[in-house]
Amino acid sequence: MTRQELLESLADNHEAQIKKTLENLEEEIISTISRATEGELISTRIAIELRKDIKRHIQETYLFEADTIIREYDKIVNEFLNEFGTLNIPDKFKSLTKIDLETINALKYQSFSGFEDLANRYLTDISSNVYQNAIAGRSFRDMVKDIKGKVTGLEDRAGKPMSSHAGQLAHDSIMQFDGQFTIHKAKEAGLKHFKYTGTIVGTTRRFCRDRVGNTYNEKQIRAIWTGNWAGKSSGDPFIVRGGYRCRHTWLPVDKDWDIRDIT
Repeated sequence: MTRQELLESLADNHEAQIKKTLENLEEEIISTISRATEGELISTRIAIELRKDIKRHIQETYLFEADTIIREYDKIVNEFLNEFGTLNIPDKFKSLTKIDLETINALKYQSFSGFEDLANRYLTDISSNVYQNAIAGRSFRDMVKDIKGKVTGLEDRAGKPMSSHAGQLAHDSIMQFDGQFTIHKAKEAGLKHFKYTGTIVGTTRRFCRDRVGNTYNEKQIRAIWTGNWAGKSSGDPFIVRGGYRCRHTWLPVDKDWDIRDIT
């Protein structure tokens, strides 16, 4: 399995794993509220007390899974080094240095922070929803419906449930980790040319379809990414690539490989 194949497989698996985890989280939260209220109307006092239980479930279920997912990023690092070792560069760049290890840990921490931010956002949303239901005197059934809408159902403030946001985050986090580590190692070794790689699927953007398989230097890449297209993400092109849920990556190559002149 190539690095690209491994990367796409992990991204898909991580998205599926986090969505399944949120189904479990939803059941845990509803079960806890059910026990606290015995399936009846909820008091404001109980609603306030439930916040700590909701927080615990999010930490022990969702954030635990996020940590498990991020630990798998090491597989990408190992496969990257296997491919990097085939390039015509000094041997000292073909293994992990102290700075590399520090960079990896910093990138992992950055990824986990993204999951934490989402967790805090939904802790507030779900807890507030429970409290508002208590004030309004709504039934337990209505409260359950609202919670499902927040976690795995139909809506939040942006019209999407937590599972949709978390799924995209799980997918994009590992792809962006790879992009950041790739450019770090490439600059370390003095490589300035990159091949745009990845599979073409039904949802692949035209922008990516037209560029997969082509090789560019860094100046050319940054010039291309000044344009606009549907789904484009803001940020460094080596990290965000084609945009949200993009499956493509940059592969450092030897400078004497085929370069497409786009100027």
